[in-house]
Amino acid sequence: MRDMAFRKSELAEIAALHKLAVVTAFLFFLLFTRQMAGSQAPTSNDRQAPSKADVSHAIELATDYLERACGPDGKFAYRVEIGSGRVAASYDIIRHEGAMYALAMANRAHPDPKARQTLIRAAKYLRQNYLGPGARPDQLVVWSKPLAEDPDHQFADLGGAGLGLVALAAERQIDPNSVSLEDLQALGRFVLFLQKDDGSFTSKYSKTNGPVPHWESLYYPGEAALGLIALYEADHSQQWLLAAAKGLSYLARSRAGLSTVPADHWALIATARLMPYADQVQSVVTREELLRHAAQVCNSILREQFHSGSATALDGAFDPEGRTAPAATRLEALLAALEFLSSGELHDRISSAVDRGVAFLLRAQIASGPHAGGMLGAVVNRAWDSGEVRIDYVQHALCVWVHFEEVGSRQAAR
Repeated sequence: MRDMAFRKSELAEIAALHKLAVVTAFLFFLLFTRQMAGSQAPTSNDRQAPSKADVSHAIELATDYLERACGPDGKFAYRVEIGSGRVAASYDIIRHEGAMYALAMANRAHPDPKARQTLIRAAKYLRQNYLGPGARPDQLVVWSKPLAEDPDHQFADLGGAGLGLVALAAERQIDPNSVSLEDLQALGRFVLFLQKDDGSFTSKYSKTNGPVPHWESLYYPGEAALGLIALYEADHSQQWLLAAAKGLSYLARSRAGLSTVPADHWALIATARLMPYADQVQSVVTREELLRHAAQVCNSILREQFHSGSATALDGAFDPEGRTAPAATRLEALLAALEFLSSGELHDRISSAVDRGVAFLLRAQIASGPHAGGMLGAVVNRAWDSGEVRIDYVQHALCVWVHFEEVGSRQAAR
């Protein structure tokens, strides 16, 4: 009996040691992957920059995917399981607007009748199903659910109004008769209705109860600022531009002095769009204030990027699962910053990180088959979204590639 008891004790000890070894190995792996991240990345790129031909081909594939994904009614196949081909029943109108934004960018870079037709079709779906009266008679709102679904229990997101302005303003540039300037202005008034005196925004509005307190979104303020700038460029009314500057000023002030800040790509995209008008809004926000905030965001992003030094699938990604949308949104922020940051050490680090990140996204794109041009949620198979394509995965990657191509063209011209 003592021998049996001893044997059990010995086995238990061996099992405990084995468990300790597994845990230690896992912790070592986590430490190793963190050490691969951007804190140790070089300031110059040691890898060849993505070729123009590869980027142009990726733009073509991604644009074609969004065109195919948009049905005759203007609704996108929002989320597709690549194994079964099943399209999820859920829908997100803000990501619908984001797909329109990407199509407009692609069409400006590579004029395409199919992209224009898809954008107009998607805009019609948005206007007919989600755009309705707002909190006041002179407002329009992009509701989060179709108007026909339970109209008395609706919510409207600030981001829906902001990206709605961006998307519909892009549609109006293609077809001036498709949406009236008055409708855009009514949507802009709803955005102003949600802005507070300090420049911050209420992120959500309930049709039943009004503004929803204590609910915030990281991305909605930047989307709202971008939408207001798009509206200013349509009617040249200073109120929209000043409100956008006020919103970006609040973000800069609220993050001042922090060593790490969120990867707020929409804020930097809006900042790049605002910079040509900086002299007009200097009473609200200074150029220096915007530059400091942009540098904070970029430095935080650069510390996250993986740098393996070899041809691994995760090189250029920003997390251990190689998720494509977080990588793309961070690259959108960095590319936006390259538009207005002067040359120097930070500019060089950003350029290097962008080259590496763009190459990562190129490797992640589906190159052939029924889902060609799509982007999986992650490159590591264990990730929950590694087997599906969502329109925002494609949208963000497409925006990166178009912007990367534009930045390269400007640098070559200089």
